[in-house]
Amino acid sequence: MEPIPKLNLMGQPRIFSVLLVTVFIAVCVGLLYQRLAAIYVRPSALPKTAVKTPPPREDALLFEQALAAGLLRLQADGRIAVAPADLPLRRAYAGLHPDLVVPRAAECDWVDGVWDERVSRLHRVLHFNAAGRYVRRQVDAYNARQLLAAIRWRAVPGIEGVWQADWAGAPLTLTGTMPASLDRLLAEQTTDWQPWRRVARWPAWEGRSPVHFQLVWPQPASGGEQLELIVVGEMTLVSGGRLIESESRCLQDASCAESDAVARWLRLELAAGATGLEVSVLPLPADTAPGFLPYGSGRIRREGERLIWRERQAALPEESGWRMWAVTSKD
Repeated sequence: MEPIPKLNLMGQPRIFSVLLVTVFIAVCVGLLYQRLAAIYVRPSALPKTAVKTPPPREDALLFEQALAAGLLRLQADGRIAVAPADLPLRRAYAGLHPDLVVPRAAECDWVDGVWDERVSRLHRVLHFNAAGRYVRRQVDAYNARQLLAAIRWRAVPGIEGVWQADWAGAPLTLTGTMPASLDRLLAEQTTDWQPWRRVARWPAWEGRSPVHFQLVWPQPASGGEQLELIVVGEMTLVSGGRLIESESRCLQDASCAESDAVARWLRLELAAGATGLEVSVLPLPADTAPGFLPYGSGRIRREGERLIWRERQAALPEESGWRMWAVTSKD
C-alpha cells in the first residue's frame, strides 16, 4: 500500500511543536534555578563595608560626654554622682548668695566647674531626654552594685516579723536576690534560716552612712528568746537585744580575723516585753570583696580608674558580643 503524503505532513508539525515546548520549559527551569542559586548562595565572607563597627549609640556618647564635662563624677565610695537637675538654678543663685550654696563636706561642688552652652545642652539632655533617662537608670544600677549591706536571721518560734531598713532617714528597698557565694558565710545548716534581705537601691547620699535594719514583731517577747543573725557589712551595732556571742565571717573561711571580715554571726538574747530589734551596719564598698557584690547586667563597668560603657550590638560573622566604650574618670 502506498503511503498517503497528506497524513504524514499533518503529524510532523505536531511532533515539532512538542519538542519546542519541552526545550523552552527546560531552558526556563535552568535559568530560574541559576537565578535562585545566585540569590540564596551564602558568600564566603561579607564585604568589608558590612563588618565595620557601627557608630556609638546616643546613650553611649552622652555618657562619655557627660563624664568628660563633669556632669557625672566618680566618688570616693565607688559610686557615680549625677549633677542635680536644678544645677542651672543653683549656679544662678550662687552668683547672688554664694554662702548659701556651699556644698556639704562629702558632697560634690557642682557649682564650681565649667558651664557653657555645650555643658548646658548636655545637662538638659541628661535630665530631660530619653537617652539621658536611660543613662541615669544605668548609673543607678551601677551604684547599687558598689555598696552592699544585707542581713539574714534564723527563725524563732513566736517571733515573726518583717525586716525594714533606712539610710540617713531615707527608707530603703530590700530584696532577696543575693550571690550564691554568700551561703559560704553560714557554717550552720541553712534550712531554718530566713531568706537574705539586701539593700536593692541606694539613695544619692554622698559617703557611707550606717544602714539601720529594723525587725518588728506584733507580740512582746516573753524574755530569754535567742536570735541568730548573719549581718553583711562593717561596724555592727545592735539595740533591742543583749549580745551573747559574735563571730567574724569571711568568704574563704567559716571564721576569720576581724580586720578581714565581710560579715558577722551574732547570737542575741531578747528582753522580756521586747517588740523589735535594730541592727546598724556600715555597707561594704565594692573593692572590699571583689566578685562578692551582685554584678548584674548593667552597661557601666569600672576598670581601674576608667568607667566603661558596654553597648550590646547585633552579632556579626566576625564580631559579636559587647563593645567597650572606655572613658577615663574625672576628679
